[in-house]
Amino acid sequence: MSSHASAEHLSHGIDRAAFDVYDQAERHLVAPIQEEGQKLHLSTSGSDSNQSEPTTRPGGIANVRRFSNRVRSKAKATTNKLLHTSPKHTVPQEPSSAPALAPAPSVSADNDRLFRPLPEYKGPQAKDLLHHPIDTFQSLLHGASGAKVAEIMDNQVIAHGADVGLVRVYDKMESADNEEDRLSAREDLEGLQKARQDAYVRWTMDRHVLKVRRIPPHTIPRLQKKNFIQVNDQGDNQMQWMMYGQHLIRFYAEHHLDLYIGDSSSLPAATEEAIIVSVERLLMTSTPYQNILMKIRHISRWDDPMKTAAYLGAYIFFWVIGHLAGAAVLGIILVVVKRRFYPPTPEDLRENIKRSEDPTQTALNLTQLIEQHGSRGWVDALIMDLGPASMLELKDIADTLEIMRNFVEWRNPSRTAFSITLLAFVWLYVTVTPLWLFVKMIQFSAGFMFFGLFPIATRYPQYRILVSPFTWLFWKVPTDAEWAIARLQAEARRTSVAMQERNNGLCEDPADEEGSNSQSRSKKQDSPITVGRYHGTSENHHGDLHVSSGGVSFVTAVRSNCLWGFQYGEVKTVQKLSSGDGLLFVLMDDTAFKVQGLKLRNEVFTQIIGYSGLSWQVTG
Repeated sequence: MSSHASAEHLSHGIDRAAFDVYDQAERHLVAPIQEEGQKLHLSTSGSDSNQSEPTTRPGGIANVRRFSNRVRSKAKATTNKLLHTSPKHTVPQEPSSAPALAPAPSVSADNDRLFRPLPEYKGPQAKDLLHHPIDTFQSLLHGASGAKVAEIMDNQVIAHGADVGLVRVYDKMESADNEEDRLSAREDLEGLQKARQDAYVRWTMDRHVLKVRRIPPHTIPRLQKKNFIQVNDQGDNQMQWMMYGQHLIRFYAEHHLDLYIGDSSSLPAATEEAIIVSVERLLMTSTPYQNILMKIRHISRWDDPMKTAAYLGAYIFFWVIGHLAGAAVLGIILVVVKRRFYPPTPEDLRENIKRSEDPTQTALNLTQLIEQHGSRGWVDALIMDLGPASMLELKDIADTLEIMRNFVEWRNPSRTAFSITLLAFVWLYVTVTPLWLFVKMIQFSAGFMFFGLFPIATRYPQYRILVSPFTWLFWKVPTDAEWAIARLQAEARRTSVAMQERNNGLCEDPADEEGSNSQSRSKKQDSPITVGRYHGTSENHHGDLHVSSGGVSFVTAVRSNCLWGFQYGEVKTVQKLSSGDGLLFVLMDDTAFKVQGLKLRNEVFTQIIGYSGLSWQVTG
């Protein structure tokens, strides 16, 4: 067998080796005995070693000859010991116990790397602990928990060093100059693949299998049709098809269904160990699905325009001819069949290792992220990569639920009525449209969202709400924050009118003429009302923040100088600061004013939003 053929045969074991790791069944017996012999036996004499073949061909006759030579060598060593003819070398007796099944994998090469060294985790520094103690402590917790998860995932089943060793043995096989080196590399490759299979078995049995139940033995024999033939009253043979069918149901149910019937109807206990085991299985099993989701995401984002255009063309073609669902099922079949006849190659494994060791590339699954950033740094990297997008997703989900609740509760009656009208048109369309056309339009809508709307939402997050079909259906139905702002401003308008009327009544002069009285009243209605004064600090000056219905200003305590001020029409954003109980005002020309030390910071923020009378968008 050539080197290329051997590599192709052995590549089936890159993901998970088959039961028959070795070409011949004898090696399943020879390999454990050889391992035990290396541990328990001393080397025999030179004449004994010369009698065994240094290399063997993969054929069955060569393996049998090698096994018989070893048995002959051991028998000769035992005879020499009994007759005391070889006092220099002693050979212990063969142990009576059988070799361990699926021995635990060696962890000595887990940190082996092919392209880049393992990233060094420096951890938080002393200055970080002094300046940001809470964030530093959280980072330490992330590192410790991440190291625990990485140890379980990496060392027990998918050790990166095992993949590196496999690729190196493939390279050794391809670069072998003679048949002896090639066969030696082949045997090493078979041993690594068996160790890889043992790792899967060991991890599954040690971590996941806690209890087993014996499947009940089969007690119902398979009867023939003649056993169900009975003689009727007329003396004729009559087949009892009902009894025969019931017998077949019981027979096949006992032979094939017992494996899928639990041993108890009670629910399992939710212990910490059981939860950890389930999470481990979910993380490990979802690895290929993580790859699939990442590839789908790349297609939807148009990261490779030519590739996405090809998928879009295929989608449109199958949609036009009406075989989109059939094409999807056929695609799944072809992917699985292709996996059988074209399994992953060493080059595929090499590319996976290269991506796993390159922090600059996007990790396609959790395993690659651990290898890129180390066992203690991957959690922080995951938070940095997915944190912003996750925050947007959580915010959008919360907004969606609030909109649906406010829609049902008629928080804004006009907008709820508008959405009900749209739903009525949708109901009419679903009712009168033929089923084939309805399915076709659903498929078109799905493709339009996948290839058109989702790329805009992911590449340009500021437009994600605008391109959402949910937003179109529930147009301007408020969230809780939007409804709260609307209520504050409605209350502020009523309060402003009441205060203006009261001020006008107190300041009205009966002696004034009717014309001058009306003019002064209109001027007073246009003048802003005072909302309140709040003590704070701005630009290292103590003073008061003056809030009115027209604007905001800061007046210093010393000399009562107006440090800064603005009208509401000049405001771009108003933001609560995370520390210092402060507010940040940014104007249209990007001028910023900051106030710290406001004890009633939330009240001030609410007063400004309510009395400003402006339309606000909640962005944080």
